[in-house]
Amino acid sequence: MNRSIVRFARISACGIILLSAIVTAQAQFKAGIQGTVTDSTGGLVPETKITLTSNETGSSQTTTTNDEGFYRLTGLPPGPYTLVAEKSGFKRQHFDKVIISAEATQGFDIGLTTGEIAETVTITETTQQALETENGNISRAITAQEIRQLPQVGRDPYELLRLTPGIFGDGARSGSGGAVNLPNTTGPGGSNNSIFQTENQVQITANGQRLSSNNYQIDGVSVNSFNWGGAALVTPNQESVKEIRVLSSTYSAEDGRNSGAQIRVVSQDGTNTFHGAALIKYNSPKLNAFNKFGGPGAPPARVNDYNRQFGGRLGGPLYLPRFGEGGRSTMGGKNKSFFFVSYEGLRNTSNALGRGYVETAQYRQLVQQLRPNGVTARVFQAAGIAPRIVNVLAPNCGAFGNDLNRCRVVNGGLDIGSLTGATGEYTSINNQAQGGGFDGIPDIQEVQFGLPNQHRGNQYNVRLDFTPTERDALTLSTYITRQANLGSDGASAGRPIGDIASEPLNTSGTILYRRIISPTTFNEVRLNGTRFAVDETKTAGTTNYGIPRIEVEGLPFDRIRFGAPQSENTPAILAQNIFELSDTLSTLIGNHSLKFGGVVRKEQDNSDASGGSRPVYSFHGIFNLANDTPIFQGVNADPRTGLPADGQRYFSTNYFAGFVQDDWKMRPNFTVNLGVRYEYYAPLKEKEGRLSNLFFGSNGLVNSQVRTVEQLHKPDRNNFAPRVGFAYSPRFKVLGLGS
Repeated sequence: MNRSIVRFARISACGIILLSAIVTAQAQFKAGIQGTVTDSTGGLVPETKITLTSNETGSSQTTTTNDEGFYRLTGLPPGPYTLVAEKSGFKRQHFDKVIISAEATQGFDIGLTTGEIAETVTITETTQQALETENGNISRAITAQEIRQLPQVGRDPYELLRLTPGIFGDGARSGSGGAVNLPNTTGPGGSNNSIFQTENQVQITANGQRLSSNNYQIDGVSVNSFNWGGAALVTPNQESVKEIRVLSSTYSAEDGRNSGAQIRVVSQDGTNTFHGAALIKYNSPKLNAFNKFGGPGAPPARVNDYNRQFGGRLGGPLYLPRFGEGGRSTMGGKNKSFFFVSYEGLRNTSNALGRGYVETAQYRQLVQQLRPNGVTARVFQAAGIAPRIVNVLAPNCGAFGNDLNRCRVVNGGLDIGSLTGATGEYTSINNQAQGGGFDGIPDIQEVQFGLPNQHRGNQYNVRLDFTPTERDALTLSTYITRQANLGSDGASAGRPIGDIASEPLNTSGTILYRRIISPTTFNEVRLNGTRFAVDETKTAGTTNYGIPRIEVEGLPFDRIRFGAPQSENTPAILAQNIFELSDTLSTLIGNHSLKFGGVVRKEQDNSDASGGSRPVYSFHGIFNLANDTPIFQGVNADPRTGLPADGQRYFSTNYFAGFVQDDWKMRPNFTVNLGVRYEYYAPLKEKEGRLSNLFFGSNGLVNSQVRTVEQLHKPDRNNFAPRVGFAYSPRFKVLGLGS
């Protein structure tokens, strides 16, 4: 562990201990309210007392207008409030329901009427301003009511981001229900597995930017993925969201990192009254009709998707054990402490149908009989090698152009040739029957095969708020998302040996602390840790990663494949960590609302991309497969030794930012937003110094050099420069037979 990681861990630990020792409360956010107070003639009214009280928790803030009649209250959670304005010589103004939206400052001007302060003017309905008057941002607040009532694919609240002006995205879905990516983009898509999408890349663009430029925050801290830009590692369930603020264009220096949409999720909190709800969503294949046309020559089919989604929420006041002087807690109970918990679960089982050509059982038996010591024969003995055949379709030689020299219909499938030669002997392919000619044994058949998939997900959300004094506030919030998935491989006709079992874990924890220094000054600290991790080698089950990916080409249809898919992340061994500490100081000087802040973020990517070291072999025809004679081999290898490449890396990078923001209320109806922000992205580091690059020599790759980052800053005589050569002579080997 390098010094910077140790240093950051110590700082984080000290911060947690400090915040825990303070034992303070109620989550505070970036929302605020400001305006001017005037009399009936339009004159400004200084020294007016403004009191804002939450209708949900009873917490309140108080300030007074300055000489320009201007006031501002910030650090507010969204929700309904009561606002009271008091000034000697004027009637007391009482607004019963002032709605504060998440993560934005809204204008609220107050007009006083001459009279005795004992007289009260009560306004029960407050008209919200239709236009944004306090800044130039283009944004929208998506409320909890909209989140719970508007339709969303997979109950994913991020699907509502498209309601924001300036956000483009049509939300198209494929026939299987997966997200359709926008043009010229790559990535996992969005909401493919409900809120349990490991990396949720919602297909939206903002302000003409790429979707990879979007930025996701929960309670003010980053939950962005490393692997895919514009993707969130945590997708909150509907019950846990109080409001989402989406900015398609932002001009505040407080917003940084990304130039696309800024998505800010504010989690739900408890109130002075207990409240809760439960839900269940049930979809059964038994309720689905059959499509009479299941494909040419195939029986009727229906969607076999068995889906159960359930969950609930519960929140209210938190009564802590009694302690302290008089035996009574100073933190627990009404207006002091609150809790909120939510849960959502998913149980999804589907069995789709695929269609294609596969080898027959007779062919596999023949290979084992005639090539008993061959590698292919041993592969055919592995458990789970047979495809999941649901229906065998009526055989015909249409794929071969009905050429009787290349194909014959026999009982059980198609005869396209026979074994010939010996192990290690390549069989040439021509327009005639392959191998040694027709033998009357079915070699391949067209089938419908099953593609079972299972998806189990559980998300837990806990939030605790404490308010021991009117000046202090502390919130602890966490999301834990655990999955257990099993997916079959359509490219290999659903063979059990190609099933991939995966159990990713996504977690996020946040501590928020606020201190009101004076009626016009307060400070806010946020500390966060986010992690995504998965290791499919520990959940492999029946999948044998020692068997390579095997593909058979040279046929007039898609390839026949065996073994689990081959890629650098199959099996997936991934780990991403984010640690973030931010501090923001807000103060009011005259008619200037000033903010000063800074962010320190540590990002780690400790993923292992060694899956590419598991080879893929390609064979020209099924009879060369029987003879163990591939024509192509692909593998990630170390050019220095020829051994499998080591894909384990421990990447890390640091991010530092600071800003100053001035919202200058020049006139009651005219605000100028000024700000400056500085960001520094430290160079990428690798724990073992294994960052490298290729430098071409005079003879191309033969004299190329592989240099680590550290070596790039040393004289040439210290550079490590192995010779890199490539020889084409594939040897068919299997490492995992019998395991």
